[in-house]
Amino acid sequence: MTRLGLRGALLGVLLLWSCAPSGRSPASAPATRGLDQPARIVTDRWGIPHLRAASLPDLYFAWGYVTARERLWQLVSQRQAADGELWRWLGNRTLRADAGAQLFELRARAEAAWASARRDSAAAMPLERFAAGVNAYMARCRSGAAHWPAELEALGVKPADWRPADSIVLLLGQGVALDLAIPELAEAEEIEAHGREWAIARRRFESQWIYDTIPDSAAARLYGPAPRTPAREHAGRIAPVDARLLAAARGALDGWLSPGAADPEARASNVFAVGPRRSASGYPLLANDPHLSLSIPSPLQAIHVSVPGVVEAIGFCVPGLPTLVSGRNLRCAWGVTALSADVVDAYADTLSPDGRRVRGPGGWTPIRESSYDLGVGWRGFSLPVFWRHRRYTSHGPVLVEDQSRHIALSVRWAGLADSLLVTPLMGVERSRRATEVCAHFAALATPCLNLVAADADGRVLYQASGALPERGFDPGPGPLPGDGAHEWRGIVPHDRLPAWGAPPGGYVVNSNNRPVGSRYAEPLPRFDWAHDRALEIAGRLDRLPRVSLRDLAAIQNDIVSRGAARLLPLLLGCADSLPERWDPRMRAALDTLRRWDDRAARPLVAPTLYRGWVGALQRRSRLGGLTGLTAGRSRGARPARSSAPAPPRPSARPRPRSPRWRWPSTRWPRSSAPICAPGPGRAPIARCSRARSRASAAPGSRRRSRSRATTAPPASGPRGCRGARRSASARCAATSSISR
Repeated sequence: MTRLGLRGALLGVLLLWSCAPSGRSPASAPATRGLDQPARIVTDRWGIPHLRAASLPDLYFAWGYVTARERLWQLVSQRQAADGELWRWLGNRTLRADAGAQLFELRARAEAAWASARRDSAAAMPLERFAAGVNAYMARCRSGAAHWPAELEALGVKPADWRPADSIVLLLGQGVALDLAIPELAEAEEIEAHGREWAIARRRFESQWIYDTIPDSAAARLYGPAPRTPAREHAGRIAPVDARLLAAARGALDGWLSPGAADPEARASNVFAVGPRRSASGYPLLANDPHLSLSIPSPLQAIHVSVPGVVEAIGFCVPGLPTLVSGRNLRCAWGVTALSADVVDAYADTLSPDGRRVRGPGGWTPIRESSYDLGVGWRGFSLPVFWRHRRYTSHGPVLVEDQSRHIALSVRWAGLADSLLVTPLMGVERSRRATEVCAHFAALATPCLNLVAADADGRVLYQASGALPERGFDPGPGPLPGDGAHEWRGIVPHDRLPAWGAPPGGYVVNSNNRPVGSRYAEPLPRFDWAHDRALEIAGRLDRLPRVSLRDLAAIQNDIVSRGAARLLPLLLGCADSLPERWDPRMRAALDTLRRWDDRAARPLVAPTLYRGWVGALQRRSRLGGLTGLTAGRSRGARPARSSAPAPPRPSARPRPRSPRWRWPSTRWPRSSAPICAPGPGRAPIARCSRARSRASAAPGSRRRSRSRATTAPPASGPRGCRGARRSASARCAATSSISR
């Protein structure tokens, strides 16, 4: 098997390089019904299956078969979780998560989507043939010709057959993981404790380091002058929720999803591409590294699919979905990251005194109610949960209710819109142009993604995909009042989602950052966090007149911390303002940090010291997730001075040898400048003296004047990896085939 390519290396997708499997005689071929002609499966020494079939129906059958062979436990356990039925296998420990899955009715949504998709052969055939392949392998397990996964054996469970709607329910599960975040709950706590103006002022520093994937100059051509976003009506009104209601809402979501988004600065997925005039080869180059949570097995599966004259592609799929979400073929390459858009709003709806109706824009409407399909284990018996019911307002599922105040906290998620489609996503691996790839993703409702596609004709395209709410107002912090003045106008049409074609001599970068700025007609709230990864990638590409695959690999392996370069000089300045507080061990730690060059290399102690210092500071000052505010207070600036540049920091050689120590308690200098004006009877949350860096005057210190290397070497992995690679290379490729 030859390496995929066109005239050498036209397109590259990093981390997707295939390697020719060693030629080995095939193992015995199991007889499998359902194929028109034999299909061949070769598993190379990296564990990547290579599928070759005579037709598309046979390819999708083999795809389902090999997925079940390698990921059957993952398939059936995720299906069970999305259906809210893990309690049948694992007991009471999963009841809360199962209740969340049933509350959002993922199974009902998937069945409705399949009822629509089955009328389109372009979607029905891949999903039906994939399901047939999964069931063919499960039939072998039932007959004893193959073994059930060890997890199913331990549970004593024989799963039901796979159905096409099961693939759709897994797609919705990906939407839950990537899109369904409700930061309004944490914001409401701040509003109740300190007031809405305090909560707004608290984030005044956080929009200093935003990178827009579509440049302002291109956005001006695409969208014209920046529109005036209508101000939020009744901006001074606060949705009437209290601490007890919020605590109950968090409890309802506990074990299923986080009530707020994860730390935005921890997001590190990236996709970037350069045009043909910027590429050393004269063809576009594309790199993708989608970061998902660590799990065994992994959330993605590498696979190579081939039908002569029809498709020749390799990439990553979500196990259970027969389509390559990131990959390349002979003509195209594409990659994705999570869009990170705010597609969920929480509403404080007003209930009638009897609790059976909710007030909406058109008056009072009845609340829909359903029963939970849950059983509580008690002394060997399973008792149905008959005392709790699922309730739905016009906005969506009700998380919690306050009967005394007649309030229901409900959630509206754009991913549950009736326009949920799976048809366009099928067959993306057969695209011949970047525009076709974008068309496949554009109509996807959930999860919301950033897509970058490139083709051999020189096109490099960016496309945002997913169901974005068309609000027409700035939602602001906290839950929205259910007063009819904050209703969505609908979902942004797919042809109006942010999209852009990069110039031949340019590039496009996304690392979960904001796709487009204020010129876009629809506000994109909650993107006000440091887009350091995107800024670093764009900065390195700016310094490269010609870009090669080696350069893309170096950029993806970059280990420079822009956050440390920005924040550490300020922290050192604060520390140097209080030299009398430091003992010799603390001084050793500070000296280690002064000599650090901001590279987070494994042998260094400084990165751990920095993260420990910043983490302790933000926890004790209640500044979690507020890097801009932390930096502003470090230099003693008021909100109006938030854009002041950070002072330079002296540095010496990296990789110091430091003694072992325990990190001491963090102390924070004070000054009279509060973060923001406190409300009546409230004190400022933190104070700090204006940073006065004495590092430059420290004996033996030198001012650093370095520029980032444009082709930094990749980060070295653990030493044990070399032996692991040699061991993997020595293994013989496992070869098998399936026939009629």
